[in-house]
Amino acid sequence: WTLIYTDAPDITSLEGGPFSTAKLGRIGQECDPPMIKNVIEWQRPDWASSLPFSGGDSSRVLQKVCVVGTSTKENPKLVDLKLAGFELSGINDSDDNAVEGSTSFFNGPAGFLESNPVKLQGPLTAPFGKFEILYLDDGMRITKTFQGFFAVNIREENVWF
Repeated sequence: WTLIYTDAPDITSLEGGPFSTAKLGRIGQECDPPMIKNVIEWQRPDWASSLPFSGGDSSRVLQKVCVVGTSTKENPKLVDLKLAGFELSGINDSDDNAVEGSTSFFNGPAGFLESNPVKLQGPLTAPFGKFEILYLDDGMRITKTFQGFFAVNIREENVWF
């Protein structure tokens, strides 16, 4: 699922200014019940394109906040979330700006995390929030958080995460 609209300030505030260290890409969810991974795509900022070790034009880092979602038979549209972990991975689709014969470190954060992904997940979970499914079909999902914010996600043919 790819996020196309939200009014949640924790998401709308992610876009940094012109000199931020990363440029916000897409936001989505990887759902494999009961696991839900909230995915944020970070790209190299435009101002860093000529810097060494910044990766290529298509390099990206995927940040995933992993939660466990549960609902009940009595209220299947209400999903309770528990924080279960965190993941960081990189995708370096091209060899732009790659240093020949170098280690992944020299190919920017995406190159480094592509070779050395981070996965932090343990046996404990913590409360993370709740959302209510307002609309759901094969191609679109509309939800409302318990803080009163809305999100509209669409299912894309080509998965980007």
